[in-house]
Amino acid sequence: MTNVEIYPRIYVDKFTAGTAQTWNKKPWAKKIRLIMVGGGGPGGGGGQFASATTGSGGGGGGGAGFIDRTFGASELGDTETYTVAQQQTGGGGANATSTGGSQGSQGNSSTFTINNGGVTLTAYGGGAGFGGRSAATGSGGGGAGFSGAGGNAAAGVAGAAGTDGGSAGGLSAAGVSNVTFNGGGGGSGSAASNATPGAGGNAVRGGAGGGSGCGKGNAVYGTGASGGISRDRPQSGYGAIGAPGVGYPGGGGGGGNSSATVPEAGGAGGIPGGGGGGGGTSLNGVKAGDGGVGARGEIWVIQYADDCSD
Repeated sequence: MTNVEIYPRIYVDKFTAGTAQTWNKKPWAKKIRLIMVGGGGPGGGGGQFASATTGSGGGGGGGAGFIDRTFGASELGDTETYTVAQQQTGGGGANATSTGGSQGSQGNSSTFTINNGGVTLTAYGGGAGFGGRSAATGSGGGGAGFSGAGGNAAAGVAGAAGTDGGSAGGLSAAGVSNVTFNGGGGGSGSAASNATPGAGGNAVRGGAGGGSGCGKGNAVYGTGASGGISRDRPQSGYGAIGAPGVGYPGGGGGGGNSSATVPEAGGAGGIPGGGGGGGGTSLNGVKAGDGGVGARGEIWVIQYADDCSD
């Protein structure tokens, strides 16, 4: 947790962890701005297949949802309860011959309960990318929306878009980019080949989607996808960590390269809320790349003594 007080009377709380924790209102507060970011979806692990067998890489995770609202101080109680979404571990790369990669769990959500109104605001998490598969396309997790989490990808099925503004994951394709004010971009999926997958989905204000790990062709390997872009942050290349955001969500992690000897793990999602990249696929006898973690969430509470928040 970070606290900063600025004169004339602006107080900033930045919460990066905590479950069912207490926030305290300043007695002089007139307006309160609440910024919330959910957790990014993790990438799927790469598969491990025979030399002549084609296979896909692990799918990228979906980006998290975002909330930015301003309240009159009287609308909030003297204390309120918050929970910050923590990072979600990526799916493991296959560690046995002729097996697919594992899948992580859906990204976590951040919450802030306003007792005066009896309502809990939720910034939802992104969906998890699916693990690499033998002779089949890979699929990315869905980006979160304002009213629901991004869907987890499944075998042959891209993750669904989160309700109210999320974006769908890609099935052997780039993740769907997001042009809404609250939703996350979709994670990308890969073909059952060594072709470089499409990038994770971009986002205007939500977290960006992770890029898919690369699959393999018949004894040939390739390069993982780039992660999606959040706002004006730089794009991450294959296997790289997503660019961080400051008071808004981060970019998607890049997907890992496939290889017969040194497959690459997916990059972690950019803090906060970026989707993790998928792991690269490998040859039998070589552990495949792990999926990148879905980034943790974040909550900022900014208290103003007057109307300078306008």
